[in-house]
Amino acid sequence: MYHLLDPFYNGILAGIIALWLLGFRPPIATKVAAALKKRRNLVTIAVWAIFFLFAAAYVLNFGYFEDIHDIDDAVDAGYHSLKNGINPYKEDVIPRFKEKYSAHPEFANGTYNYMPLDLLVYYTAGSLTSSLGKPLWFVLTNLIFAGAAFYILQRLLKVRWTSYLPAAGIVMLFYSFDNASLTLLLMISSLYARERLESRSELVSILLMGLATLTKVYAAIPFAIMLLFDIESKARSRDWRKMTEPLGAAVISAVVAVAVMVPFGFSSVLNSAVLFHASAGSRVGTASGGTLLSELTANSQYFAVMSLAMVLIAVLISFRFRNLNDRVLLVIAVFLLVSAKSSLAPLTVAGLFLVMRLRDRALAKKAKEKADLEKGHLDSSPALSGLQSDPR
Repeated sequence: MYHLLDPFYNGILAGIIALWLLGFRPPIATKVAAALKKRRNLVTIAVWAIFFLFAAAYVLNFGYFEDIHDIDDAVDAGYHSLKNGINPYKEDVIPRFKEKYSAHPEFANGTYNYMPLDLLVYYTAGSLTSSLGKPLWFVLTNLIFAGAAFYILQRLLKVRWTSYLPAAGIVMLFYSFDNASLTLLLMISSLYARERLESRSELVSILLMGLATLTKVYAAIPFAIMLLFDIESKARSRDWRKMTEPLGAAVISAVVAVAVMVPFGFSSVLNSAVLFHASAGSRVGTASGGTLLSELTANSQYFAVMSLAMVLIAVLISFRFRNLNDRVLLVIAVFLLVSAKSSLAPLTVAGLFLVMRLRDRALAKKAKEKADLEKGHLDSSPALSGLQSDPR
């Protein structure tokens, strides 16, 4: 097994963790926010410039981007396997990088490593767009999923399109060769339902996050944290009637999971799409490097046990936070620090919940400023001043 620390992966992860922790230091965070706001136009120009440069490099080097990815090969093979009546969770029909970091990457066939809903959705998309040829049909599908996801996210964030569009465009192109776009769409839809639906918001939110888990297994982390968060909140308020909402969502999610997994063989899906990601040693030479913590323990026979233990400890510690986004960020950060990396896709979870947490802090700051302003007006009003100074 070839291991290599990935500077890009570690850099993004370190940046996400640093930005999250910075929010717990209000004076520093306020200074940073003020500096960025003061240079808003410069930041916008810089983001647009980066987007245009990246888009140009993407178009001009499209073949290179295809060569350095194997997910498009895997999903395309899954589509054709299912089309030909072959179960890709049982047969070794999926090409994967056997050795990525070499002059001439080799491929080794294995089974389909993503959850069944992912296979079914991309099979449907392939049936509609495969005439475009590989990898165009896959790239186009991902751009559609990501475009819808970022449109919904903008409705949640309510930020200016001038700065939002290029940032969203960079991420869309970056993940255009990754089926993480579908998972991202479902996760963002889950958060949107939680905030914007007038009734059954928690039920729908958990169900959508459950569907996200049925595309990529790492979505199980926000799903579990969200479920625990809602159950705890109902228990604290002793609202036992509404406890049926998160519990009902959990039961429905479990039923749907079984329904989509059984046709492909429950144990086969579990081995191929879940246990496959449990450790670097369980892969057929596909691990491409990770964090220092994961690399130090990757060859240990207790790798999976240690990783699971650290994630469970993080879950327990997360109960100290009252904000859902903080809880998810803590657990996903620990997960990313100790897990064997196979792609950059799990970073989308940390990135999404970081953006939502930063949004929460900005809204809280505005609410406090508004309250202080109203209090100042009230204290300085002539009527109130007269009452306060009246000796009677």
